[in-house]
Amino acid sequence: MTLDTAEIPRRRLPLPPMKLIRPVVSLGVLFGLWEIAARTGVISAFLFPPPSAIFAALWISAGPNGDPPYGILLDIALSLYRLLAGVGLALVLGTIIGLAIGLTGWGRAIFKPIISALMPIPTLAWTPVLLLVFGIDNRTTITVVFIAASFEIIYNVVTGIEMMTRKVYWVAASMGASRLQTLRYVVLPGILPYLITGLKLGVGYAWRALIAAEMLAASSHGLGFMIYDAQEYMDMKSIYGGILTISVMGLLIERGVIGALEKRTIEKWGVNVER
Repeated sequence: MTLDTAEIPRRRLPLPPMKLIRPVVSLGVLFGLWEIAARTGVISAFLFPPPSAIFAALWISAGPNGDPPYGILLDIALSLYRLLAGVGLALVLGTIIGLAIGLTGWGRAIFKPIISALMPIPTLAWTPVLLLVFGIDNRTTITVVFIAASFEIIYNVVTGIEMMTRKVYWVAASMGASRLQTLRYVVLPGILPYLITGLKLGVGYAWRALIAAEMLAASSHGLGFMIYDAQEYMDMKSIYGGILTISVMGLLIERGVIGALEKRTIEKWGVNVER
């Protein structure tokens, strides 16, 4: 018995979505023009090294032959550690302060004027003060990240509470719920979409503030320190490699981690608060 392969339906591989194709094509064209311009002398190959040379330098830096070995991986790991530590602290304290402002009169009286006074101050303006307090240390960069992420988290938690109607609290009270039960089963689920949005915005601000703070306050390693150190030696390949890595890591954090968490929250609670 022979099997006629023509009768077997062929499965077609799914095509990548256009929202993925377009940025890939745009970046491919940009890097291609950059490569040609650098190779042909239209632009300075020293100030604007061709992308192929930048990627090659990154590849070497990620391996055992880098200087130091696995240098770019150490930079990424330490920057992520500082980011996660600062954002984690901001998430805990920012949520507590936001709940205090939104739910209590004493919290609103104490914290709201302080938040209003501190919010206009650029995050990096605190770096000289933190350097005097902590020195060139991880605590300085982590504190910068904490400050950068806190305000967005606090603001969105307060907004989430204000968007909840009083009827929700009345229903919970009529069913005999205590204040702690109302907080756990009514308030926290209600503000969760807003909290995720605040976290998303806060991480974006914190990532940019971290890179700048690492240029000023990092004693060793970190993506910001990598760029600053490369500038001392006019190592343009490492500078552009660091900038490219910062862009990719920021995109992965925002779209891959926070974006996925936001999507799951929206699917579960049916609320879209994306701004």
